[in-house]
Amino acid sequence: MRARQFAIIPLLLLVPALPAGAQDARSGASPIAFGEALARVRSSHEALQAADKQRAQFEEERKAARSLYWPTVAASGRYTRIDSPIQLDLEPIRDVILALHPQVPPAAVPPFVETFQEERFWRANVHATWPVFTGGKVAAANRAAEARVDDAKAEKRLTGDALVTELARRYYGLRLAESAREVRAEVLRGIDEHLREATRLEEEGMISRAERLHAAVAQADADRELKRAEQDVEIARAGLANILSLPEAGDPSSPLVIGVTLDPLERLQQAAQQEHPAFGVLAAQRSLAGQALAAERGKYLPDVYLFGMRELHEGGLTVLDPKWAVGVGVSWTLFDGFERSHKVAAARLQQQRVEDVERRARLDVATIVEKRYRELTKAREQFDALEASLDLGRENLRVRTRAFEEGFATSLDVVDARLSLSRVELERLAAAYDYDVALAELLEQSGQSDRLEQILATGRPVTR
Repeated sequence: MRARQFAIIPLLLLVPALPAGAQDARSGASPIAFGEALARVRSSHEALQAADKQRAQFEEERKAARSLYWPTVAASGRYTRIDSPIQLDLEPIRDVILALHPQVPPAAVPPFVETFQEERFWRANVHATWPVFTGGKVAAANRAAEARVDDAKAEKRLTGDALVTELARRYYGLRLAESAREVRAEVLRGIDEHLREATRLEEEGMISRAERLHAAVAQADADRELKRAEQDVEIARAGLANILSLPEAGDPSSPLVIGVTLDPLERLQQAAQQEHPAFGVLAAQRSLAGQALAAERGKYLPDVYLFGMRELHEGGLTVLDPKWAVGVGVSWTLFDGFERSHKVAAARLQQQRVEDVERRARLDVATIVEKRYRELTKAREQFDALEASLDLGRENLRVRTRAFEEGFATSLDVVDARLSLSRVELERLAAAYDYDVALAELLEQSGQSDRLEQILATGRPVTR
């Protein structure tokens, strides 16, 4: 089950950043809301399309399994040449008769040779076979085909839920990268202004050259961080375009959110036990194992079938061949070298293995739901703490800047205050991003990924 769940991971890997020339083409891309991106993924992602085709494949196989209940009708024909005609030769008896009756001319007694089969002949017939009792093997095959359809549906849900979480990670990752770029750009603008003020004060002899050089170094660092943030935006944008199956992606228009309305942990864990698609996969696997066991047990019973045949070319028949025939047949394997008993034991072990996996999975899902819930709570607490520090950081920067202008603070004090404020802003945005991703992961593990857009709408937008 876990291997299937992660089979789509190669499809979700981030693609490399687009070349510089692609940025101009992307500038015309329309902004995209999270709901629009979600609809795009659900309708166009190749992994979901592949899962849909697999479900359709098993649907056709289920229909094919129903044909086992019906008779099989076939027509056959063949042309044959044998080494010599098949004949019944009674000429010795004819010779004895002629010897006993010499007055009878030989021409008056026909030859005592009967031809049953010419050396060249052809046959054509229609024959039908209809199983009427198979020991439950046909019924087991049909139920197994239905279980495969259920398995394919659950697999598609697993794939879809994983894609919803991955979309949230990439969509809000781009939103975070763009917000971080804005913060870095604001830091650079602030340090540029601080450098101009430091240069003026140096010219007026109010600060030393070292103070101005410190501001210049800070400006170079801020410029480098802004360029790094711009590259992060391009990488995140390429990743979003990849999951949307688009050559380019517009800017996300839906903001990061915080403080959504969510069910308590206990209810989420109960929902996970009922709604997680992994349990649908396991239920289908358990049904398959049960039908495999039923089919193996059915091999101990005889197969009973009706049959019929009608010859289409009667000219090629011999005196021993019927024109038509109907009847009942029975096939019963009495000894097969203990193959059936071993296969029954193997099917029973497979059934027990699936039950063991399901028990372990239920424990793991309950633990994972709690873990994601705690991560969601932690991200909210971090956001609240950082939001409280934001006003303090802004006031500290204002005071340090004013003190520097009046000669009561150094350039290092101003730069430290501005970097401290940007650090709080970035950590606050990162906490909001962690909150949204943890929410998507929590809903995925509780089997409620289809509610993500609805629950996000209950949250408070995060602004700078």
